[in-house]
Amino acid sequence: MSDLEKKKYWIALHRVPGVGAVSFRKLLTAFESPENVFAASESSLKSIPGLSEKTIGNILHFAFPDSVKKELDAIDREQVNVLTWDDSTYPALLRNIFDPPPVLYVKGRLAPAHDVTVSVVGSRKSSTYGRTVAESLCRELSVKGVTIISGMARGIDSAAHRGALQAGGVTIAVLGCGVNVVYPPENSRLYHAILERGSVISELPISAKPDRRNFPARNRIISGMSLGTVVVEAGLKSGALITADMALDQGRDVFAVPGNINSVCSQGTNWLLKQGAALVDCADDVLSACSPDLSREVHQDLQEAMQFSPAPASRASVTHDTETASLSSQETLVLRELGQEPLHIDEIGLRTQLSSAAVSSSLILLEMKNLIRQSAGKMFSLAK
Repeated sequence: MSDLEKKKYWIALHRVPGVGAVSFRKLLTAFESPENVFAASESSLKSIPGLSEKTIGNILHFAFPDSVKKELDAIDREQVNVLTWDDSTYPALLRNIFDPPPVLYVKGRLAPAHDVTVSVVGSRKSSTYGRTVAESLCRELSVKGVTIISGMARGIDSAAHRGALQAGGVTIAVLGCGVNVVYPPENSRLYHAILERGSVISELPISAKPDRRNFPARNRIISGMSLGTVVVEAGLKSGALITADMALDQGRDVFAVPGNINSVCSQGTNWLLKQGAALVDCADDVLSACSPDLSREVHQDLQEAMQFSPAPASRASVTHDTETASLSSQETLVLRELGQEPLHIDEIGLRTQLSSAAVSSSLILLEMKNLIRQSAGKMFSLAK
């Protein structure tokens, strides 16, 4: 059985109306696999808290073979990679949010798990100033080895992708439509350029058309894949502010570029700064928070800075392993509080006196380096 054949039940359950990321996880916890969900009885499905009668009916009467076969054929034909929670290559940062998408469609190549990822977003209706700042900031970040994530929308998003590409860097576009759909249409050249240097991804079926209702959910993936989110320009009702809010909920850093106080394009970013977002006027403002190892004076190769190291056998071995793993001071502080008994993320924050964003990013990086492991309920312990 091919890898794609094994994933057909994931794809099918993901397409059932009413089954979102949270209910998908409940079903997977109860029945262990999507295949078992489709084989479940009505009474057993009714035992799952939060599942409506309508959703249960949708599962029981889902036209499994017909609805999925066309999708599988298109995935195979277009060489689209399908990632599920079960895959080791599923983005580690995204896996740690409250509602990670059960299925991701990927066209191109995802950045390696140990790459530093930063999202740069902003309004579609942007100024020349905003687009110029987005391009130059992303060029500078890309030169330092950072992967740029954005949404390929008009305005700031497109400028962010262009800046990364101009520097020969890696960039990822998270779409509010299927990965086979170029939207907006005028970004066709940008879409194909992104595929050369990175990837386009979506949680939607590969030929799904753009729908404004999909974009807020898309924004959680943009912020969820990133250590930090930079808002370059945004009005007070901009979707970029939704992305920033989601980043905060996910325990990630939020940055904003100051703008003209008389410009509607900067009302949102200036408001974020008043609320405590970190001010950004150069790449090092972002790197100092998201990746202290990438400093202005000494730029080491990213692979060396983020190299994996063997997991410690006990608390006593932490000192040695932190040296070999090239940990930041925050990561070392977090690691010293962990032992073999799982500790809740909130307790780690209390013990270290670090911000929730700093604790969250440190835990994610330590997990990617195989030094710690996460169990259910945001509990963390040393890797065995």
